Amino acid sequence: MGRQDSAQLGDRGAGPAPAATTSTDVRSWDGTRLALSTWGPEDGRVVVLVHGLGLSSESWGEVPERLADRHRVLAYDLRGHAQSGDARDGGYGLEAHARDLLAVLGACLPEGRRAVVAGHSLGGGIVLAAAGIGGTGRMAGVVFAGSGGSGVTAPGLPARRLPPPVRAALHRGWFRVLRATALVGRRLRPVQAVSDRLVRRAAFADDAPQDAVARVRDSFLSTRPLALAGTTLASVGHDGTELAPGLDVPTLVLHGTDDPEVPPDELRELVAALPEGEVVEVPGAGHMLPLLHPDLVTGHIARWVTRTTA
Repeated sequence: MGRQDSAQLGDRGAGPAPAATTSTDVRSWDGTRLALSTWGPEDGRVVVLVHGLGLSSESWGEVPERLADRHRVLAYDLRGHAQSGDARDGGYGLEAHARDLLAVLGACLPEGRRAVVAGHSLGGGIVLAAAGIGGTGRMAGVVFAGSGGSGVTAPGLPARRLPPPVRAALHRGWFRVLRATALVGRRLRPVQAVSDRLVRRAAFADDAPQDAVARVRDSFLSTRPLALAGTTLASVGHDGTELAPGLDVPTLVLHGTDDPEVPPDELRELVAALPEGEVVEVPGAGHMLPLLHPDLVTGHIARWVTRTTA
């Protein structure tokens, strides 16, 4: 496994949401409507961006626009998030999200072409699950940007170490708590100071700009409660380490050293299980790497595209 440090953090501001060149819909395996945005030339090398829990394709900030000068960039909203439709039949389990990604790859990639797939936060877990279900035939390479690809039942309590009945009981309890929390959060939306503190603690380094915190907060509070609770539950108990050996394409992991969502031990386990991986550590950066460090993320994704699709 390769490892390197990156001292260039790129732009610190969240920046305006990039204007997509086109917007369309993809119908997933169960009929769920996925809102898809595209940037860049049709004949460019393809990059597919998968966002995290409670966010949207806009959480990639300026990354799509900066990649679009030489790449065909695709970004979609997860089911039940932002502009995508609610789940039709498949619910919000990790398998449903993974099959959504496979549907996007199947609908948008010409025969014989492959894409570099980048996942932020839970997006990394979705990429791992998609590889486990459908293989990596449409993936040239993978980038985890602020993602450990793994999940836990509670902070510091890895699900794989629990007996199945206990795990199932925790899942049911978490779902009730999560849905209630999402409902209460929407009703208490005007109490921004409280929600901002929670978002900052969960997703940002201490010195992150307030406009970025507010943007993530608004995204979370705008996500439909059922989708937020169901998708959170999908990540609960998911163990990316078990799926990592199936990700048999070159994988780059961008990790902020101050990321509260990706513990170092979890990251080490994941990278050790990957057949071919490289780690780039970003000193002082938090969880929202694409939003706050678009230059760095763009540069490394472009580098990975060159390496894997030349």
